Amino acid sequence: MATEPKLDPSKACCAVWQKANIPCLCAGLTKEKEKIWCMEKVGYVANFCKKPFPRGYKCGSK
Repeated sequence: MATEPKLDPSKACCAVWQKANIPCLCAGLTKEKEKIWCMEKVGYVANFCKKPFPRGYKCGSK
């Protein structure tokens, strides 16, 4: 299965990501949401916006 291209998030998107409560978001991540969200792209946004997940942090089932 091919992965869709990743687009750089906007400044507004990064501003929201910087304020996000990541542990809360990850705690609310269900299998149903994982079918909709692309966790690879979530990780890309996290890194691009300079608020990456800590090394070894688990968010989702992968």
